[in-house]
Order: sequence, then structure tokens, then C-alpha cells
Amino acid sequence: MTKRFKQDYEFGKESEAKSLPDLQNIFNTELIHDPMMYAHFDFHKDNILVELKTRPNTEWIDGRMKHTTEKGRVMYIDTLYFDAPKMRFAFQHNKHRRLNGEPEKDFFLVWKCSNDYFYWKVNWDGEPGNRNDYYIEE
Repeated sequence: MTKRFKQDYEFGKESEAKSLPDLQNIFNTELIHDPMMYAHFDFHKDNILVELKTRPNTEWIDGRMKHTTEKGRVMYIDTLYFDAPKMRFAFQHNKHRRLNGEPEKDFFLVWKCSNDYFYWKVNWDGEPGNRNDYYIEE
């Protein structure tokens, strides 16, 4: 484990612990914090799974998402990123449940930017090129 990874991991775990009460309020349920080190989603409860991405250098200002890099460069971004394995896991999990006659679960990606939360429910509606709530970037 590199020093940078260890610092980022510890920061993320601390943010998860601090954010749990807020997330329970947002989703109106008593979420369970997953103890696994590399769990695909950080929290779960019954039919819901939640992944938290903490972005302390990103904030919503005047209707725009402002990101400040580690070197102090300011950028305005038009999206919040997440990695494809989260979406693949959610898709495969629900595919398995459908094949076994079980109800699907709801998967959410949550970004904590400064002190604001933004979230997106993973969905499968329409073809990838025709969606307007996310896009795929190589």
C-alpha cells in the first residue's frame, strides 16, 4: 500500500463515518456501514446500496461545480466522475437477482463536495448513447 493510497483510504473511511448520519437522513433509513476494506458500495440496508465519494476540493457555487486541484488550479467541471466497476457490480448484482426471481436493489452514488451532497441512482433506462443523466468517457 503506497503512502498516498493509505492517506486517501484513511480520509475516505473517516468521511464515511462522519457522513453516515447525513446519509441516513437523505435516504431515510438506518444504513449499515460495510466493514469490508474493498466493498463496492460503502453502505447498505435491505434494498439499497450507497457508495460515497468525498471531494473536499469540489464545491457548488453559483450554479456551477468548481474544482480546485492540489496545485491550486481552478476548474469548472460539468460532471462528477465515478468508476465503471461500481456500475458493472450493480448491473451484475441485479441481473443475478432477476434470474433468481428476487427483487432488484437500488444503487446510489453519492458525492460529498465540501459540505453538500449530490447523488445519482444507477439506472438502466434506454441505450447508453441516449441517456441524459450520465455519459461514458474513455
